Amino acid sequence: MWKYIVKRLALGALTVLVITFVVYGFLWLLPEKPYAALINRPNQPLAAKLAIIHRFGADQPFFVQYWTFLKNLLKPLWTWWGFPPHAPQPPDLGESIPLHSQVFDAIRVRMPATAELMITSYILTLLIAVPVGIISAVKQYSKLDNAVTSLSFLGISLPNYWFGSILIYLLADLPYQHGFGTIFPASGQHTGEQTGFLDLVWHLSLPVMVLAVQSIAGYARFIRSSMLETLNQDYVRTARAKGLANQRVVIRHAFRNSLLPFITLLGLDIPTLFVGAVITEFVFSWPGMGQLFVIAADGNDYSTLLGILLILSTMVIVFNLLADIAYTWADPRISYERTRG
Repeated sequence: MWKYIVKRLALGALTVLVITFVVYGFLWLLPEKPYAALINRPNQPLAAKLAIIHRFGADQPFFVQYWTFLKNLLKPLWTWWGFPPHAPQPPDLGESIPLHSQVFDAIRVRMPATAELMITSYILTLLIAVPVGIISAVKQYSKLDNAVTSLSFLGISLPNYWFGSILIYLLADLPYQHGFGTIFPASGQHTGEQTGFLDLVWHLSLPVMVLAVQSIAGYARFIRSSMLETLNQDYVRTARAKGLANQRVVIRHAFRNSLLPFITLLGLDIPTLFVGAVITEFVFSWPGMGQLFVIAADGNDYSTLLGILLILSTMVIVFNLLADIAYTWADPRISYERTRG
């Protein structure tokens, strides 16, 4: 297993390297450069413009610029492994001109807010979608199953931007206009200077609701389909014929074998959840990485865009590795150790 994990991590590092090359190349090809605002100042001397271009390495060939980016990105590793070893340093993702700060610092400040939003919505999604999908499959074609199916289609079809705007109007603006106060806040992470847990939960309510509703609908449908396929297998009928309790048959035999495709979906769904978080953070002015991504895209801040995409691709690889490891728990027949035949 450990050999498999090391191989996957090495392959993942190679994949991230290819992604950085592709993304860096696309951003390099864009005509609008991030330092354009510094160059296009009125009455700017030519020598000052050339100094700015040299400062950002734009007077060098593409591969020299890319190699400089890689060296700065990996600098913490080779300085730490050097002799004598130095204290670990944060990766150098470059400088953000519009934000007037280092890219890593800008992302580090906003990462906790995005983590709060994504983790909360993910936990809520699993707590609701898994039992709903199982019950819907066990009670196939019942009134409950039909209701779950209808609500699932409705949830899947709701665009995040539109659904978030409707929730803001119904649960924040409309009650306030009629003198009932604000049921849920429409924007922000905290109320004024408050930093309490309950205040954070209050502000999380609407953005989490937007993210979770669509995920719950999709996951519930997926679990229902996977469970129905498993419930019709011969070993499930055999277990029932032996007189095992229905609850034990469903949970221990059917659900566990239905987990394999669901685990794959969970591993691959992280980027989708982040894309949803980008739109949701923009609608609710949530100070996370999604809002930072929109600001960076609007301001041609390529360094910040590259940093966020690099973190996103690393998350995809890590969660896919965790999904592969979870396979062995869900299905003991799966082994990543090479057997001698």
